[in-house]
Amino acid sequence: MPATLDEAYRVQEASRAAWPDEIGGWKVGGVPPAYLDRFDARSLAGPIWQKSIRVAGAGLNEMPVYDGGFAAIEPEFVFRLGTSREEDRMFIGAEIASSPVPAINDHGPAAVICDFGNNNGLLLGPEVPDWRNRRAPIAVRTDIDGKEVGAVSAGFEPALDALAFLVALSQDRCFELPEGTLVSSGAITGVHEAPVGAVSTVDFGDLGRFDLKLIPATSL
Repeated sequence: MPATLDEAYRVQEASRAAWPDEIGGWKVGGVPPAYLDRFDARSLAGPIWQKSIRVAGAGLNEMPVYDGGFAAIEPEFVFRLGTSREEDRMFIGAEIASSPVPAINDHGPAAVICDFGNNNGLLLGPEVPDWRNRRAPIAVRTDIDGKEVGAVSAGFEPALDALAFLVALSQDRCFELPEGTLVSSGAITGVHEAPVGAVSTVDFGDLGRFDLKLIPATSL
């Protein structure tokens, strides 16, 4: 196990170089409070691979996860980066967290960083219009198999903090964030663990909603 987050990111960098796909985005997650006395960061990041990104349709959107491993659904605000921060756009979406390691989170943030941030996909929903001028909080609700598992009123400040963290990390670790990169900015209603076959509705109030189903990944 890496002793530091720097070592963990070096493992991730070696794995990214060997992975047979292009990076389409990045996820930002939090370092659990129990580890804040050991590590000097409150956030962590991992790549979102291009082949794992889906655009939400009107029907049931199928998202692969590791059967027998860890899987979770996380409603998030998603940035699509422009050529400058002034040109960034925002969307609603859901990160699909999944790992072949069932107890990945129990091993702490160093393990999560090594494992691509425990990301296995991103479901991109509708765009948030004129998001910079929106002041009212957004009602976000997550249902899994017909039962509410999380509901909050959310603003954009945590998402902007997550984006700032990723920009700083990219400069520190010398990776690019080109125009069009998607940034999934952190769980809004929580990290909702769910098994293969689970059906979820993610509702962002007047901004839209979408349905998804977790299906088994066909290969590692």
